[in-house]
Amino acid sequence: MKHDITFIRPEHKQASIHWETMRDVCAGAEIVKSKRNKYLPFLDPTDESERNKRRNQDYIKRAVFYNITGNTKIGLIGMAFRKDPTVSIPDKLEYLKTNADGAGTSIYQQSQATLESVLEVGRHGLYVDYSDDSNEAMILVYKAEDIINWRTKRINGKDKLVLVVLREVVEEPEDYGFKDITQYRELAIEDNKFICRVWRRAGENNSGPFEISSNYLPKPKGREHWDEIPFTFVGAQSNDQTIDDSPLSSLIEINLGHYRNSADYEDSLFFCGQVQPAISGLDEGWRDHLEQNGVKIGSRTPLMLPQGGSFIYAQAQPNSLAKEGMDDKRNYMVALGARLIEQNSSVKTATQANGDQTASTSVLGICCSNISEAYTTALRWCAQYLGLNGDDVTYTINQEFISKVADAGMITAIVSSWQSGAIRYEDMIRAMQKIDIIDPSADPELVKQELKDTEPQFTG
Repeated sequence: MKHDITFIRPEHKQASIHWETMRDVCAGAEIVKSKRNKYLPFLDPTDESERNKRRNQDYIKRAVFYNITGNTKIGLIGMAFRKDPTVSIPDKLEYLKTNADGAGTSIYQQSQATLESVLEVGRHGLYVDYSDDSNEAMILVYKAEDIINWRTKRINGKDKLVLVVLREVVEEPEDYGFKDITQYRELAIEDNKFICRVWRRAGENNSGPFEISSNYLPKPKGREHWDEIPFTFVGAQSNDQTIDDSPLSSLIEINLGHYRNSADYEDSLFFCGQVQPAISGLDEGWRDHLEQNGVKIGSRTPLMLPQGGSFIYAQAQPNSLAKEGMDDKRNYMVALGARLIEQNSSVKTATQANGDQTASTSVLGICCSNISEAYTTALRWCAQYLGLNGDDVTYTINQEFISKVADAGMITAIVSSWQSGAIRYEDMIRAMQKIDIIDPSADPELVKQELKDTEPQFTG
């Protein structure tokens, strides 16, 4: 255990059980239904007959999984990236806008995927590495499941990250195909220096114990070593090492309950929705005669019965309990923030919209704020790798989730306030940016200068 790089922290093991469920529900019906009886009970588990197995297969097949959680997640991401994030970086880091990870993923796409993961499980990770071949720093992302171990140490009154172990899966060519190889990347602080080690299995067939395959000391340009690990957690509540709850956990739980109700409801419809022909008043001779010759049912086929005999259709009474349970859970999910189920398409003022969506946007706002902070930190590490000043580097995801409707009166009031001297020129520009009259990402000073340089327009 002393040198076991595969050691997993207990809190990670416990949380990963729930992470699988959260990922499955967000992925949608195909994944949930493929897990067979993980999310639906096995009917009559004491009956191991083929007939009961087929019944359970039909039970799962008929169930309808409404992808409410997944749609809500996509809607929240769309709200956050309604406007492009604002990025302030040196010219030498401009390549990150189109290739942040060295594999062609832009920083915008990468941060969207980070938000998606934080919404699903409440945790993600960013690691900044450097490529000697391209002389470029890059931002690598790690899912919560792959951050298996970590340790902090209090140094000078602050908790400092001194160990992170990341699980990676790499493709190894094999003729025309490939096989997946699991390796572990150890990020550690030793003697106040950051060191990176990669662990892989020994032996030709990768069947031996894990051992160090590479060991290197990353260096920022102009410095001998890092005195910190260029890795940051991204959480739903904070960016420390603590595992946060998923923002969608309550919605996921109710979504699964809705799925179970749906399975019972569809099974009830199938079982009770079929009529059962019934014949009464027959003696044994008539019974045997009909069983031997069969019974034809239809308006063009009269059914001859003995005196006192009768023919009816028997049908079960409607069972609405499962349907009522589905409706109750549906209403609860709306209250939890599944606004894509029943979205009011009418135009609202900014004040009305903000009041209606306070609960969900506040959670989304915290996630976006944490991601913005994490990417700002990562970009500053990229700047340090290239020997650049990163003090002014920022990455900010839009938190104006609601499209504000500005009427002519509002615009007139803002301009009048500026003309009367009640607000500054810069304040007027920022107010216009908040209501999307002026590009929110534009520098107010540049806008001010452009307005001053614009030639007056005359109409005749």
